[in-house]
Amino acid sequence: MPENQQRLMGNTPEPKTPIANRVWSGAKLALWRSKVAWDITVRQAADIVQRCRHAEGCDGGADENAPCLDSCPDREIRMSALVVLNAARQFAPPSASKLANQPYTAPSREFFADVVAELAACQAELETLRGTVVTAPPENETPKLKEKT
Repeated sequence: MPENQQRLMGNTPEPKTPIANRVWSGAKLALWRSKVAWDITVRQAADIVQRCRHAEGCDGGADENAPCLDSCPDREIRMSALVVLNAARQFAPPSASKLANQPYTAPSREFFADVVAELAACQAELETLRGTVVTAPPENETPKLKEKT
């Protein structure tokens, strides 16, 4: 099998590329600075949206997703701030801490049984695709627990 296919299958590790420590530290610092700037942008754009004045009967004051009326004095400022805010939310880097802070719920027995059944079906399908015969396990009596005497 060619080297590229072996590497794609995970049989051979990716070749390592040496990076100088100062370049690596500079990349980490740039990433940290961009994350801080991103957070500032989201906070300031949300603050601008909250401070916008609205005309009487405008739904935009209560709902961020509702459009402003044509008579709102800060309509254009709000629209620009919403563009910045939504772009910042959409392209924000993923945060693993959000997932880590969520409450943990153990999977149910039904879910676990479904996963095991799906894995068995996938294994049988793989064996069929490889051309081997899928055999059922021998039907022996289940081993009984022995009591200590």
